[in-house]
Amino acid sequence: MGNNALNTVKGWTKLAAKLGVFLSDPELRSDVQDLLKDRTDYAKEKLHHKYEHAVDRLEAAGNALRGRTPWRLPAVGFLVGIGVGTGIGILLAPAAGDETRSALRDRAVDVKNRVADSAAAVTRPFTNKVSSMGMQSTGTGG
Repeated sequence: MGNNALNTVKGWTKLAAKLGVFLSDPELRSDVQDLLKDRTDYAKEKLHHKYEHAVDRLEAAGNALRGRTPWRLPAVGFLVGIGVGTGIGILLAPAAGDETRSALRDRAVDVKNRVADSAAAVTRPFTNKVSSMGMQSTGTGG
């Protein structure tokens, strides 16, 4: 017999001896059974949790596809996103806080003025038409 065959026989003999000790010792066998039961229970619980999570996600996806979302107004989510994005932007801005707030204030005033100008431009033709007809205008143009 060669070295490889001898090593193989020795390996099988050691395994048979260990298996014999395992099968003849009731306490060791009980410990291994308890360990296997605990592992099986853990795997079962984990599998159950993953299954429940997958079912919940599929149900939420189905509801979203049917237009049944938990949000009453989708605009609320949009506004919350804008708020969070603005907050993060301010925190990560390269300028100092005072400069950033001043720039935001100036930008808000600019937007407000543009909206007011646009509204006045839209209502001006109607105000002029009402004035030319001899009726008194109650509009905001002026």
